[in-house]
Amino acid sequence: MIKAIVFDIDDTLYDKQPPFERAFEQTFHFNLPADELSNVFSNYTQQEQLVIAKMNADSTIVLSKDEINFHCLHHTFKKFQLPGLTQSNAHKFLGTFEEFSQSIQLSDGFTTVLNTLVTKFKLGIITNGTNEFQLAKIMKLKLHHWFSRDQIITSEDAKVKKPDPMIFTLMNRKFNLRGNEMIYVGSSYLDDIVPAKKAGWQTVWYNNHNSSISDPNIIPDQTVRNPGELRDLLLDLAAQVD
Repeated sequence: MIKAIVFDIDDTLYDKQPPFERAFEQTFHFNLPADELSNVFSNYTQQEQLVIAKMNADSTIVLSKDEINFHCLHHTFKKFQLPGLTQSNAHKFLGTFEEFSQSIQLSDGFTTVLNTLVTKFKLGIITNGTNEFQLAKIMKLKLHHWFSRDQIITSEDAKVKKPDPMIFTLMNRKFNLRGNEMIYVGSSYLDDIVPAKKAGWQTVWYNNHNSSISDPNIIPDQTVRNPGELRDLLLDLAAQVD
């Protein structure tokens, strides 16, 4: 029986697409159709997840935010045959994207979802990043209404980061629950789903960028592709609890 639902934050509890699209259009002035711009964002995010997962798995790979951003843009520009990418405008895009990301907010409908879940389950957050940066993001999203500090584990707290399954084991101990009593909800197959499954958890993959499964031996228990599907799945889980 599921007794706890634990979330990643980035691109799971809030949507990075609106600030990305605003920054992309303001920097590069392509005026792309909405569906193509959405595909540009998805490809950029897929590349970002792959690069970050490689860095997290191999401490000898160290890239700056600018280097990660340029790699993701270079791959995306090449795929969609977009002209004019330079180091300079890539750096400008990153700054604009980060500026627009200051106005992040919880995905539509998730206030209702979390209000329901908190009455049925223990709730938690596992996230890579520093306490200063991630806790500020939690406050900005007003997640402190549902998650107290002792329900949150950052990689700084744990001294390890995803995809190390140990960070999930630490949450088991914190909640005094077994892995099969926990569900993790995350957007990265490599950094979220793989280590959670290795720790014995059930998983929900929020695969809103149509990423692929790279290990056929590790399959998420549930896969959803948009905020509506994720909301419905979580509310259905709550409805199954007396």
